[in-house]
Amino acid sequence: MIETKTQHRRVPLRKLKVRAMGISNWLYDTKTKERLSVQFYDYDYDKTRSIKGVINRILEIFPYDCIMYETKHGVQFISFSLLKGLRLTKSRSLELSKEFNQDYWAEAKDLALRFTGKWKVNRFTGEYKTISKKPTFKGVARFPSNFRISRQLLEFYKRYMNLPQWVYDLYDNCTKFNYRIKTYHYKTRD
Repeated sequence: MIETKTQHRRVPLRKLKVRAMGISNWLYDTKTKERLSVQFYDYDYDKTRSIKGVINRILEIFPYDCIMYETKHGVQFISFSLLKGLRLTKSRSLELSKEFNQDYWAEAKDLALRFTGKWKVNRFTGEYKTISKKPTFKGVARFPSNFRISRQLLEFYKRYMNLPQWVYDLYDNCTKFNYRIKTYHYKTRD
């Protein structure tokens, strides 16, 4: 997520003054050399749309499970279910971004969701100022079916994103795989 797209125009990197950390939807199986992914989507509230209609449309791209985290400007949707490749998950998100006129887009092949607060550094003092807090758990949008999931991603959300224990327990019957996860440090807008 080095450059974002606003109104389908790229924002130059020099205009992105805020920094954050994000987690990738890309997972890699070192034994089989298989690329896998999980579905992500980040929706910024739009007062002209019915949120119920938006959520129903977003849930169409999350067939197996979906949890939500609230951000300053909207909602993040996360699935722990493993899908083959990256093309499907990214194309689903890009279609929704065009449909909703959103800017959830990346030049990289994978998608990322922010898991820290947004901050910026004062040029003169070198001090960090938090612009927006880290996402907080909002709820379960689709309860998990017995599918294969990423144990590492689930554990990451439990440990660093305060995923409630009762939600963590919903995934007990799923087949869990240990695949390496990837994080980003990137520039973004407020």
